[in-house]
Amino acid sequence: MFTASRIRLLVVTCIVLFMAMLDNLVIGVALPSIQSDLNASLSDLEWFMNAYTLAFAVLLIPFSVLGESIGRKKVFLAGVVVFTLGSLLCGLSDSSLALILSRALQGVGGAAVVPLSLTLVNSAFPPEKRAAAIGLWSGISGLGLSVGPLVGGLIMEGAPWQMIFYVNVPIGVLALLFGLKWLGESRGVRKPLDPVGVLLLTSGLFGLIFGLERGNSEGWGTPIVVGSLALGLLLLVLFYFWERTRRVPLVRFDLFRSRAYFFYTFAGFWMNAGVFGAIFLLTLFLQQAQGFTPLQAGVREMAWTTMTMIAAPLAGLAISRLGNRNVLMAGLLFQTAALAWFALLIRARGFDFPFIEMLGPMMLAGTGMGLSFTPLSHGLISSAPEEALGEASGVGNATRELGGVFGIAIGGLIFQSGSAIRSPQDFADHIVPSLGAGSLMMAIALLGIALFVRGRSASGKSAPNAAKQSPSAV
Repeated sequence: MFTASRIRLLVVTCIVLFMAMLDNLVIGVALPSIQSDLNASLSDLEWFMNAYTLAFAVLLIPFSVLGESIGRKKVFLAGVVVFTLGSLLCGLSDSSLALILSRALQGVGGAAVVPLSLTLVNSAFPPEKRAAAIGLWSGISGLGLSVGPLVGGLIMEGAPWQMIFYVNVPIGVLALLFGLKWLGESRGVRKPLDPVGVLLLTSGLFGLIFGLERGNSEGWGTPIVVGSLALGLLLLVLFYFWERTRRVPLVRFDLFRSRAYFFYTFAGFWMNAGVFGAIFLLTLFLQQAQGFTPLQAGVREMAWTTMTMIAAPLAGLAISRLGNRNVLMAGLLFQTAALAWFALLIRARGFDFPFIEMLGPMMLAGTGMGLSFTPLSHGLISSAPEEALGEASGVGNATRELGGVFGIAIGGLIFQSGSAIRSPQDFADHIVPSLGAGSLMMAIALLGIALFVRGRSASGKSAPNAAKQSPSAV
């Protein structure tokens, strides 16, 4: 049941989760003001965004494992402290370097709170109620990512850019106080320290993400990009072989022997690749081709984000009736169709058409996103054994974050290929194949679930023993 203690836990975890996910993109609309105030270069602007993403993605798995070992509440609340401190320092920054370092500190805190908020929710609810609880968690997560540009635009209408960061401080302090009082401690299997494994894993992920993020700006054939990607892959291979020698590995690779877990992870990567590449380009399309201000574009994207917020909790309720696999397939199908609809619409109408014509695909995409976030998270958790929930959450979140970076990089690469973009119509012509690629990525996720995850029993439905099964079960 949704008892008072469980509701309080949801309030604390979801507030912090929203704050952390929001800060992925909220800074975007403030970049011109920050550039003017701090005399920042174009490279600095990119690092204001990338510093958060890099720190966040690289540390998701280590913090998840740490929470399992020493206590999920401890690491979660430590993440709240670090994130709040990072937000304060961002607002106080008087140089580009100070802001970049403070954004990285925010990312460190976010990497602790996002996966552990999921495992705290999962451990607090009985199996038959987890899907509904994770539905709320997923709705908040998707909403935080989606409304970042809108929230930033609203703040920037009447306040200095520092307020984008200062607003997190009182929220973080309240979340810490309530968390200390309301959250109960839980933990998984305690693991021995593995500094070599952590170094190989974090360095490898850093290399991959850095290379993907710098590919379009530096050039995909440049030594820094090729070297970063190659070194990242090499370090991750070394991490795999190093962990195979450990009696208690940092990451249990036997998680992937579960067909359900493997393909929920697979689908999460490709879904984020498709959707976040599309969101990135469509936001630019509304502003640079159709001429809307950042705030006007953010308001119009509410058609997308509102449907995500509505659909995610409903997906949690639908899972108990339809099964996790079926709800996820519906969500992925909706998103595949929506991105194809966007591509066909812009191909037929160019850049100059009323926004109401975009309303249909936006609402379909938002509904599909909400229907996908919940069963993806629930499927990952439910197909892993109870003692490995932190690892399952950390690996799943890191894979999805990597997918989002990959999707933006590939979408940008396709968008920039061909002739130069000199007009709004050129922009429209270039965005069509990128949206088509996003639809294809989404279709890959859909096929993975449809072909390789079997029925309701393998779907991650909230069966009482689903979380206790051996990871080698298929």
